Amino acid sequence: MALKTITVFCGSSLGNDPRFEESAKVLGQCLVKNKINLIYGGGMLGLMGTVAKTVADGGCEVTGFLPEFFVTRNIHCPKDLESIGGKTVLVEDMHTRKRNMLEQADALIALPGGYGTFEELLEMITWYQLGLHNKPIGVLNVANYWGSLLDWIQNAVKAGFVYDENKDILVVADDCETLLTKLQERASNKEKTCRILPNI
Repeated sequence: MALKTITVFCGSSLGNDPRFEESAKVLGQCLVKNKINLIYGGGMLGLMGTVAKTVADGGCEVTGFLPEFFVTRNIHCPKDLESIGGKTVLVEDMHTRKRNMLEQADALIALPGGYGTFEELLEMITWYQLGLHNKPIGVLNVANYWGSLLDWIQNAVKAGFVYDENKDILVVADDCETLLTKLQERASNKEKTCRILPNI
């Protein structure tokens, strides 16, 4: 199965290392090169805005999912994404946002980010572990940003809280092309039974 649409989780700030912003640009360029459309959280600030602008400028589709309260509280404005040719979809809440971002993508990637990015990534991992989806999940390990999480996973396996069969759910790479190749291989070869439940 060819990857046609990828969800990207990432920060709404740029962080303090220029490699973070550069990685968002390069990821966007890699998606365009491979004719892969983008789904993401809908904001136009930070890494979110960088990857969205790059993909839109390259001619691929960009869809952002925004919870309604983000708009009513003036956290994000749908017109910002629409101004670069993207499409904003308003959803009821954060849970619905994540579910849509999962269901409408062929794979998921996390760039550096804060609490929200970690929460999104870990929920996708948990749903995968529970058999609620079988879509490949990757992290772009820019400047070893995800190193501590990867160490924690190995420690959780040793401590008996993560089963050995689940230790390699995450696909990890330091560069975009390698990550996309690994995700494509995982998507093509994965035979794990999946049951998308109506109430996840």
